[in-house]
Amino acid sequence: MPDPLFYGVAGPFSLAELAELPDVELAPEVDPNVMISDVRPLDQAGEGDLTFLSNPKYLDRFLSTNATACIAARTALKNFPKGLSILVAKDPYKAYARIANKFYQPVLGSGDIHPTAVISPKAKLGKNPSIGPYVVIEENVVVGDNCIIGPHSYLNRAVKLGADCRLGAGVVLSFCHIGDNVFIHNGVKIGQDGFGFAPDPVQHVKIPQLGRVIIGSNCEFGANTTIDRGSGPDTVIGDNTWLDNLVQVAHNVKIGKGVIIAAQTGISGSTVIEDFVVIGGQVGLAGHITIGKGAQITAKSGVISDVPAGETYAGFPARPRRQFFRQMAILGKLSNNKGTVK
Repeated sequence: MPDPLFYGVAGPFSLAELAELPDVELAPEVDPNVMISDVRPLDQAGEGDLTFLSNPKYLDRFLSTNATACIAARTALKNFPKGLSILVAKDPYKAYARIANKFYQPVLGSGDIHPTAVISPKAKLGKNPSIGPYVVIEENVVVGDNCIIGPHSYLNRAVKLGADCRLGAGVVLSFCHIGDNVFIHNGVKIGQDGFGFAPDPVQHVKIPQLGRVIIGSNCEFGANTTIDRGSGPDTVIGDNTWLDNLVQVAHNVKIGKGVIIAAQTGISGSTVIEDFVVIGGQVGLAGHITIGKGAQITAKSGVISDVPAGETYAGFPARPRRQFFRQMAILGKLSNNKGTVK
């Protein structure tokens, strides 16, 4: 249950208002004037609450829920609790996310600049900036309209930040251009040196990192994620790409649009990740490889070669998922039979 000390709930909203959202419609004979005051899980919902059913294994909870309304697929109309109002959606989970966002909207900026912030007179701030304590913004930085910049964040010279961006506490931006509506969580570092050097037995020779980081719009980067600038070519991340906490993106990496990357994944330099790739947690990707459009990499995989578009890879070294599980099954059978694996 959301703690009101941390979360402010909007509403109430009528079912008719909620049905105006994409992929949401009223089931037949549902009263559009029923009011909903909050959202809750199936087993916690009560009077005035809306819940959702997206997985058949929770059917028992659905049939016994005390919620006033539920978002469900059209098949749920065949069997649902008496008195429960149904909102129909092709993807109930996504529809619930949209409705939950309507009830729990992002906290808006105050439009205030804290007196401890240090802002160069040569920086350009857009309309309605909200800038927290001890923020440093250097010369020639451009900040778009309605941006929120959390305490102790640092924007190095000439950084460009689009409109409606949100920076958490302790964010560091340098050598980067960032699009609109980008959410950068606490501790993210973008634009630092890539790991480039020429080995030498006496003293390694550093290779100057002379590129930038170019980030599109509608992206999100989780806490303590790091994105290195390019060594000459830019590091590039496309629109609507989301990175979880503790993701490392090395220099010259190219990430397409709509990519999802889970926590603790490390991407080595000059790797290309094409559009709509999904990568699980703790995956390691070698450098100079390409992950094809729409491919999926399962958690804890080690990828050392190209992955074709649309394929699902698993294991170390990563290979097609069916092949990986077939090999695991053979190894398991040999182990159970006390066989010797060579």
